[in-house]
Amino acid sequence: MDMDFLSVVDAKKEEIIQLADTVWDNAETAFKEYRSSAALIAYLKKNDFEIEKNIGGLPTAFIATWGTGHPEIGFIAEYDAISDLSQIEGIAEQKKDPARVHGHACGHHLYCAGAVAAALAVQAYLKKSGKKGSVKVLGCPGEEGSFGKAYMARTGIFRSLDAAMGGHPGCMWAVRTRPSLACCSILYKFDGRASHAGATPHLGRSALDAVELMNVAVNFLREHIPYDNRVHYAITDAGGNAPNVVQPHAEVMYMMRANDNAALNSLCKRVHKCAEGAAHATETTFSSDFHSACSNIITIPTLQKNLYKAMASLPLPVPDEEDVAFGKELAKTIVDRDDKEPLYPGELLPLPDVITPHFGSTDTGDVSWNCPTVQMHVGSWITGTPGHSWQTVAQGKTNYAHNAMLYAGKALALAAAQLFEDPQLLAQAKKEHFEKTGGIYEPAMPPDVMPHL
Repeated sequence: MDMDFLSVVDAKKEEIIQLADTVWDNAETAFKEYRSSAALIAYLKKNDFEIEKNIGGLPTAFIATWGTGHPEIGFIAEYDAISDLSQIEGIAEQKKDPARVHGHACGHHLYCAGAVAAALAVQAYLKKSGKKGSVKVLGCPGEEGSFGKAYMARTGIFRSLDAAMGGHPGCMWAVRTRPSLACCSILYKFDGRASHAGATPHLGRSALDAVELMNVAVNFLREHIPYDNRVHYAITDAGGNAPNVVQPHAEVMYMMRANDNAALNSLCKRVHKCAEGAAHATETTFSSDFHSACSNIITIPTLQKNLYKAMASLPLPVPDEEDVAFGKELAKTIVDRDDKEPLYPGELLPLPDVITPHFGSTDTGDVSWNCPTVQMHVGSWITGTPGHSWQTVAQGKTNYAHNAMLYAGKALALAAAQLFEDPQLLAQAKKEHFEKTGGIYEPAMPPDVMPHL
């Protein structure tokens, strides 16, 4: 295939880098990415994309489209930052940036700008080839624990896509092949009756006792749930700081994970019974507030092989002297980093023969239930960099990170162009998708739940 269309990424290199840096500079958290989404929308408009806003009732969600008809390929763009992870760029010591509170500790500024780069290249491909089809940028807010794509998916916005792709920053070059777990978060609120804990404890009904009893019940439950289920909790309101008062109110946040949405629903019901039992035993009342949920990822081998082929066709970025010097200093700050590893990820990891699931969760799962989906690991950081750390923020605007982002844009665009060139690839991907989903998507997110801002 003639790869000349990828040259648009080089031609617009400085603009794309500036777009990524603008999102980094703004560093806005879930569902508050007003300046970041506005910058992305403005740049896509400038490049003749049509914009649809307020997707799924989310003010910072958008879909940008160029072209008409099918094939219809979408590139996932995330742009939310991590709260309270401010960090000055380009220095090898932890130091908050006085200009901002939050930080791009998951590299979403590179994620979204890489998606834009890919879309521009596919736009150039379609113009040059004259082939029918359309390319979209899927502007997805609130990935970090808020599962923005799940709200968008409920509207059916991803159903029309023939394929969706994304490139998430990390410490390796690879195709992401492992399925994830479905996940939900529910806040349990218990109410009892206050009383003097010394003089009249018999008149009180402790909401904190109910929270603790629920936690004990769930901990006993762990022995009797499937091995790949996960249950986490945090006491978010212990009822105050006075031990001589019977606490009349207490709250605990639960996060549950399971293999798929059906298993998650079953697990949630069992945890809910623990809350009911705790309330009954302590003579308190309780209510539950469903916060968020996402589906498990459906993997599509045909798309994974196609993306791997595209990645292998392009030279990986090489750090310059400045990147190496900075990387060496930063590596000294990373506890337990294996010094035998290369400083920067320098090779494309092969597709694994055996796919093992991981026990994390992502709202990309909701995209994957609606259309064939594939993602890549983008080696944007020095090896061993912990995710969601000040070190990731510090590396966000290096030359190497920028070049990794541009590589990702090209690789995604090349993989997408191959889908336009070979209709059989898409047909096989859709076949695999139907075999795994049955064409049915039942959201883990209830229809009446909206984000807790």
